[in-house]
Amino acid sequence: MTNNKIFPYKIEHLQEHEGIEYVACKNAAVVHIDSLENHINKEMKHPAKLNGFITLVCTRGQVTLSALMNEYTLTENTMLVAPTSVLTFKSCQNCELYLLAFSSEFAADMNIDLKVVMPIITSLHSQCIVHKLDNSGVVDALRSSFTTLYAEYTRSSDEKGNYFREMSTRHMYASMVYRLCEYIATINSVSTQVATKDRSSDYFKQLVSLLHEHYRTERSVEFYADKMSLTPKHLSRVVRNYSGKSVHQWIDEFVVLEIKNLLKYSDMSIQQISYELNFPNPSFMGQYFKRITGKTPGEYRREI
Repeated sequence: MTNNKIFPYKIEHLQEHEGIEYVACKNAAVVHIDSLENHINKEMKHPAKLNGFITLVCTRGQVTLSALMNEYTLTENTMLVAPTSVLTFKSCQNCELYLLAFSSEFAADMNIDLKVVMPIITSLHSQCIVHKLDNSGVVDALRSSFTTLYAEYTRSSDEKGNYFREMSTRHMYASMVYRLCEYIATINSVSTQVATKDRSSDYFKQLVSLLHEHYRTERSVEFYADKMSLTPKHLSRVVRNYSGKSVHQWIDEFVVLEIKNLLKYSDMSIQQISYELNFPNPSFMGQYFKRITGKTPGEYRREI
């Protein structure tokens, strides 16, 4: 089975560690992590881009992480829901986590009604929801569903039966997605950590949304200001006052995180990465990366 790049941590590395159970199918993945502190300084110490709709549930202890450029601390029975994002795990204390991710392609493949699911996903396009689960039955249902799913995923099968086992796994995961969306729909209007609805936050969310779409090819303030029908000066002032960072810093953060992600989780050469991210040549990308991180791409790749 393949996770089709939905979850970037290498399966063969994760499976080497005690306390991790992993289910991967095309365009979807779920991982159960017991005692995250054993892994933060190993496979999971670097920023990782999850290419799908993300739900993270802390079922024990406490974990601090960043998503969508903001930092969150989850405690026991707390759920974070986010669109596609770069996750960075910062610290944890005796924490247990369930992390689920799926893409719109998975929803389409499994005939999940996108008219129902996509409004929930798009409502989170540039923000996260953090919600305290006040019903222990939700956590119990999650554990039960994952246990059943994991048993099916790891069930031995001969070559002729592999197709049917994979389809069974995918349908069981689709059922979990429906249950998840059902619960998210009930809490979306009462989330505990959503940015305030003022004009500055709206501008910032719009910028983040545009960065997700264009950062691989566009790195000028003028481009994003034009897209938002603002002057570069106005956009720069609003973003700095609201976030404490300049537009250039946000652009750099998106680009550098993607370079790190590709250096860590892909087999692409530095030259291929530079062309993928629209740099004129590898040398230019190397200078850009070193100016921000203090290391060349080659030095960063050798150290991870």
